[in-house]
Amino acid sequence: MNIFAQKAARIVAVGGVALAAMGTTVAYAAGDTTSTKLSNGTLSFTAVNGRYIGTTGTKFFSSTTYHKTGGGTVSVTFGLDTQNAEYNSGAKTVKSGQTVSHNFGGKPVSDIPKCYAIGFMRSGGKLFETPSIRNLC
Repeated sequence: MNIFAQKAARIVAVGGVALAAMGTTVAYAAGDTTSTKLSNGTLSFTAVNGRYIGTTGTKFFSSTTYHKTGGGTVSVTFGLDTQNAEYNSGAKTVKSGQTVSHNFGGKPVSDIPKCYAIGFMRSGGKLFETPSIRNLC
């Protein structure tokens, strides 16, 4: 188990909406962020097991973010693949220079029998995935 203080700020910033709503305080977190470089930006995925952020170990928390660096305005939909379930956001519009994200909140660890999850984005009929984040159980 790796515990990094610097990751706590990233996880709070990306998943802060759900964590703040639950009233938790994050001192340390053992989460991870993966990303995929695209022709017009970067798609990132962050996930952490709840036990590392002061909640229950039966849930994990994740979010997907797209930072668009070029091209025209597009509509995107974010997703989370957990092996047992797929979660999707509503459509979001993003233009060059903007960052959009979706926080998936607390999802059951039972949805990830192989202990990993993948973030993805759909745009223009194409699917873009991030590398998986492992050890979420």
